[in-house]
Amino acid sequence: MVVCEEAANKLSGGIDSGKNQFCRGLYLSARWFVLSRTARKGLNMVVLPDRDSAEYCASDLYHLTDGDCVFFLPSQGRNMENSNFKSSNSVQRTSAIQKITCAPAGERCFIVSYPEALEEKAPDRKSVENSVVRLKKGEEISFSDIMELMGNSGFEKVDFVSCPGQFAIRGSIIDIFSFSYNFPYRLSFFGDEIESISVFDCNTQLSTEKVEEAEIMKDMSEEESVGSIVEILPKDSLIWLDSSDVYREKEFFKALDGFQKVFLDTPIEIDREEAIDFGTSPQPVFNKNFELLAADIRERIEEGYKVFIYGEKESQLNRVSSILSEQKCPIPEFIPGKNIHAGFIDRRERICCYTDHEIF
Repeated sequence: MVVCEEAANKLSGGIDSGKNQFCRGLYLSARWFVLSRTARKGLNMVVLPDRDSAEYCASDLYHLTDGDCVFFLPSQGRNMENSNFKSSNSVQRTSAIQKITCAPAGERCFIVSYPEALEEKAPDRKSVENSVVRLKKGEEISFSDIMELMGNSGFEKVDFVSCPGQFAIRGSIIDIFSFSYNFPYRLSFFGDEIESISVFDCNTQLSTEKVEEAEIMKDMSEEESVGSIVEILPKDSLIWLDSSDVYREKEFFKALDGFQKVFLDTPIEIDREEAIDFGTSPQPVFNKNFELLAADIRERIEEGYKVFIYGEKESQLNRVSSILSEQKCPIPEFIPGKNIHAGFIDRRERICCYTDHEIF
């Protein structure tokens, strides 16, 4: 689906010019529809005011792009008491830092973060690159060498892996839970040869997919941190920000001076007339008022809008469809499995998007 086509094309041209770009009238998930379409090849760093807005953005981009190219960069969470949450933070931060330093040139990817996370120090690029161990199908390596590698990387030997930083050996199988991936790897050996590599679910112990390579990375939050995240960004990275008014005095923002930027909202000091106007608006709040929802959808369809309802679960969308049928409302197009955080109206392209969680 194409939203804000004319303004998005103008933004693409502005990005190609190498100059900073300013937007206005771009709200909620409409921002991520536009960003996913106009982002250039290479690294796109998205900076938002707080963790919640950054997580919502990362989730939307994951559904609007090939999800494997979206990485959320949180703070290290050193003061967190919940060990599972802290472990998840370490995986996400390590994965993002690894992507920043090791992504192939020209590969489009998105790193989404917020000021608190960017203010924290990070290891230098060389330390990150040297911390990655790649084990490939068909490669020959002895069990003792793998145990030495895991020990040097700070991994703990356990009976069954359950969280990042662990490995287990059972017969001719080695399970390794890397800090760079949300699921562990299972390596099956024939002698010293890696016969197969798969990703598996800790809870069921069942393989979910076969892969050609396992990328093992230790916890980078435990590495000596010598500089800011900005220092390890590729020089041609494109930085996406909101207006930045609330954090422009922070050190990380000052360090972004040499990078091209796209402001998704216009900073106070910029004349709004200079910004590209996208003309979107937020959806009203329905709070289970299905009569109001049906009336709103009916009015949009009568006005010639294309109406879409996004939802992660098909069962929820079926429920919405039943409710609208009871209200004798025209049925819009449902988009299952691609949830977005917040609906919006694109008046120029005459597109109207709703989300199931906002309806309920």
